[in-house]
This record gives sequence, C-alpha cells and structure tokens, in this order.
Amino acid sequence: MSLATTIRVRYQETDAMGVVYYGNYLSWFEVARTEYMRRLGHTYAQLEVEGFFLPVIEASCRYKKPAHYDDELALYALLSVDGLRFHFDYEVRRVDNGELLAAGVTEHLCVNREGKIDRAASKRLASLVQSESSERYKST
Repeated sequence: MSLATTIRVRYQETDAMGVVYYGNYLSWFEVARTEYMRRLGHTYAQLEVEGFFLPVIEASCRYKKPAHYDDELALYALLSVDGLRFHFDYEVRRVDNGELLAAGVTEHLCVNREGKIDRAASKRLASLVQSESSERYKST
C-alpha cells in the first residue's frame, strides 16, 4: 500500500469526547484516492477533462481503533483494476506508532459525461493507471 498523504485531525471532525466521527473516514479515503491519483500523474480534474468520471458505486470501512483530536494520520491507498471496476483499498494509520485505525474499500466505474458506463474509456484508463502504477510504485 502506498502512502498518499498525511493529515491532522481537526476539532470539527470529532465528537464531544474528542473521538473522530465515523463518517470522516470516507472523506479521508477520498483525500487518499485523490492524492494517490495525483502521484500517478493524473489529477481528477485532468481525468474529467479527458472524459473519465469515476463515481463511487460501493464503499466500506472497518474501524479498528479510534482516532482523536490532533492525531497525525497517514492515509494509504492502492488501486487495482478488475474488468470495468476500479478498486481502491485504504488504510488510516497513526503516524507516531503506525497503529492501524481503519481499513476500507471503494469501488468505482468509469462513466462518460452522461453517466453511462464507457467500456472503451474504462480500458484506456485502466491501461494508463496500471502502467503508471507499475512504474512509480514498483518498489513500495
């Protein structure tokens, strides 16, 4: 799994006990996914200009331990492609000790501007990200 970015838990992301609200993990997955794609050399803005749209069709998160206000967290992501599906795995770890706090998955399909599945674009995008991924992350 590749480090996408780090974040620090903001007060607004916690409840009255200083524990991160569970819904924030999905937002952090999006941050990890966006930064992972950027490291592959493809921003979401560029992908959309090229006609690639990747809506989330499924998401899940397994919560292992709580994150707290002011924790520094490392967000990890890894992309795999299975046919028309783009599958991202995620981990959220505490920076100071590497402790796994949450792990999750999102599934995406490549659609066109009208929201229709675009098989040709899916194949092009899969080829593009797989070749970039193997070059940039072969040592991780």
